[in-house]
Amino acid sequence: MGAKRPKVPSDLRRRVLIEAGHRCAIPTCRSTPVEIAHIVPWAKVRTHEFKNLIALCPTCHARFDDPHGAIDRTAMRQYKANLNPLLIAASVGMPEQIGLLAAYQEFRMRFSSWITSELEHAAMKRKRRSSPEVVEEIRLKSIDCFAWALGATLDFQRVWENYDASGLAGAIFFHVAEWSDELAESPLPLPKIIARRDIMEEISEASSELHLAVCEAVGF
Repeated sequence: MGAKRPKVPSDLRRRVLIEAGHRCAIPTCRSTPVEIAHIVPWAKVRTHEFKNLIALCPTCHARFDDPHGAIDRTAMRQYKANLNPLLIAASVGMPEQIGLLAAYQEFRMRFSSWITSELEHAAMKRKRRSSPEVVEEIRLKSIDCFAWALGATLDFQRVWENYDASGLAGAIFFHVAEWSDELAESPLPLPKIIARRDIMEEISEASSELHLAVCEAVGF
């Protein structure tokens, strides 16, 4: 079965390596040399796609492939999403690309702060001994982060209105907003059906698609 697996096309391999700067995509590693790894295993997807490929050093690749290892698929998708497309040097003389990328960076930053705050809110509400006062304090912080994320999302959609990325960003935002509302309206402690939701897993594929759409739109 393994002998029938085709090689990653050279142009696709090059894109994945450039995305990671020809170093391991895990920021605390950044070692060389690197290999091209599938986030969702080849045996399951049977295809090579940019959104599902990531550059890893042999050690991190082996750790990721270990089913009992510390690096799981959700973490690897986050590492993929964290690869920063803001290669400003490549955008010299192309102000429209700089504007697109600046809006994307702002969206990523504000959205990340919001979802981190909401995850903290969810973690606190899972605990039976959490005080209502502490939970409310975290909820208010999340509301502030939501306001910033909403503004960044609207700005992103305005700047990217002629691209597919606009709709993707909106879909991700509203999916998390739905979860956020459900979280805020739930009693303390959280019901199991809500506590078991993995919002990062739920948005991981769409986030990868958004990242790919941005990279393709600006020619990276």
